[in-house]
Amino acid sequence: METQVKHRIVGSLVLLSLAIIILPFWLDGAGLEEYQTQQTVPPMPAITQLVEIETVDPSNTQVIALSPIEKAVEPVKLEPVKAQVKKVEAKTPSLLDEQGLPIGWVVQLGSFGNKSNALRLRKKLIKANFPAYMVPKGEDFRILVGPEIDRAKAEALQQELKKKFKMTGFVMNYEIKKP
Repeated sequence: METQVKHRIVGSLVLLSLAIIILPFWLDGAGLEEYQTQQTVPPMPAITQLVEIETVDPSNTQVIALSPIEKAVEPVKLEPVKAQVKKVEAKTPSLLDEQGLPIGWVVQLGSFGNKSNALRLRKKLIKANFPAYMVPKGEDFRILVGPEIDRAKAEALQQELKKKFKMTGFVMNYEIKKP
């Protein structure tokens, strides 16, 4: 019961406050005059004269006789041609492995026996905006950065990591492990 009374009192105070703020503007009308003077009316658009379009009566045969009608062309029958395809050996190495997946390169920056050390390095690399991840290998945890499609880009990444973190690392093939 007491909470209802409190709510009613608070609601009444809010309405009273709003009335005290809004009523002087409404009754005075000064605010309305300012609003009306600030409004600009766009200029009247220029009136252009409409042109009447001539319509054609479909029953008028004279108009139909003058319109050109194209003759339909018969479709040409094509016989299938058997193409001989020669197998061409690519001189550039393929960008796909035998599974059809892209060949990629990663930089292995470290291999740790202690998982917390590996996680700490990975966190530091991610904070520096490098695509780092951890891969368990037996009892060790490898920290890898990449992958890159181009080996030259992976080697450039290796040099950048060497400058920033003073860790050499090495470039290796990116392997996709299937579960």
